[in-house]
Amino acid sequence: MTSGESITGGAPRTVRDIVCGFCGLGCDDLEVTVAGRAITPRTACPEAARLLARNDAPPPSPRINGAPSSFEEAAAAAAGHLKAARSAAFSGLGADLEGLRRLYDLAMASGASLDHAASGGLFANLERLARKGWIAATLAEVRNRCDVMVVFGDDPASAFSRFFSRAVPVRGEGADGDAAPLFVTAPGRRQIAVVGGPLSEASRRVLAAHQVTEVPVSEQDVATAASVLTALVAGRGVDGLTGLSDETVAALAALAEQIKAARYAVFTWNAASLPAEDAPVVAGAASEAVDVLSVTTRAAVFPLGGRDNVTGAHQLALWRFGYPLRTAVGAGTSRHVPELYSTAAALYDADLLLHTSAFRPDAPPDFDRGPVIAIAHPDTVFAREPEVFIPVGTPGVDYGGHVFRMDSVVCLPLQALRPAELPSVAEVAAAILVSFGRGA
Repeated sequence: MTSGESITGGAPRTVRDIVCGFCGLGCDDLEVTVAGRAITPRTACPEAARLLARNDAPPPSPRINGAPSSFEEAAAAAAGHLKAARSAAFSGLGADLEGLRRLYDLAMASGASLDHAASGGLFANLERLARKGWIAATLAEVRNRCDVMVVFGDDPASAFSRFFSRAVPVRGEGADGDAAPLFVTAPGRRQIAVVGGPLSEASRRVLAAHQVTEVPVSEQDVATAASVLTALVAGRGVDGLTGLSDETVAALAALAEQIKAARYAVFTWNAASLPAEDAPVVAGAASEAVDVLSVTTRAAVFPLGGRDNVTGAHQLALWRFGYPLRTAVGAGTSRHVPELYSTAAALYDADLLLHTSAFRPDAPPDFDRGPVIAIAHPDTVFAREPEVFIPVGTPGVDYGGHVFRMDSVVCLPLQALRPAELPSVAEVAAAILVSFGRGA
């Protein structure tokens, strides 16, 4: 059966064509076996398999100060803490779009800052995008047109296990091999260059049919290497860009010639895996290279990201408030100051933390200046017991929903795989709003 069919019935069943909402890549061909409430992954990357797997154990109940409570009591307790707070911070924001809508309603009613746990890479990229813009590709464009791909930093598969098989498949091989790259002359063969850390053996196997070049560069030198490569593509001298060996510069010069000969070059990087001060430099260098190449050929950037629907949280914030994440809302106003309203900064002044993580059991950040409300995965282990813990189901496991893919152009539907015994984030936030005195 497919993920859109009935989830009722006690006999074990196979569910195919499942959309994954965890890393942002949006794979839509996962397969699991469901027996009762137990879920056993059959076709999935290691990360998705870990997060999809479920046993048949009953879920935990909500807790208030560590003591079991009813859902209604926990929602009322959370509302009471929010009413008493003067400077609340909402962190995590790991939820589907409907859950995010309700959380944003709650933030507007109570007054709070909003930030996603995976927003660090997003804001490193926004630093370039907001100042000068860029030309970006969608996943489909990369898959169907890219003939030369340049990766800056670590192997993307460390965070996005199936990136290479989804983005640059070999024609005719397996479920991912149905692409016919427009600008690739040899049958399915592309040029893949990694400027940074080494590829894993798994990635080398996936890329075995392509022409792969690795330019080893330390993490601290990735930004410099990206700037040197862009200068070489633009035909500028690189004497002022120091710190790289002659061998590395020569390898980058050879790569620059390959890029200039490309018909559709794509530059990709995971800003979240780069040093915070270097990620904007890499984004800027990649975008500048695309600007240079676009005069005579086609090129684009493809920034990696999207964990736990951070792209959806960003898009929804733009639509609701006119600002991205790291914005404080309340009393009919919104104020966007990224350096003040990142979670780490906001917690210095906050007197309450509301943390949401429905996709994975990620605990709230350390906070001891006031109460903690955790709307969280049932398997979450807390360093300090929150004042209110309300366990929630996972989108794409316990209930349906929608998430954005990392390229921001596709909103993907998630389907429930089993009957839900826990509320959704949207239901929890709505119940808190009712207890708060605002209609859901």
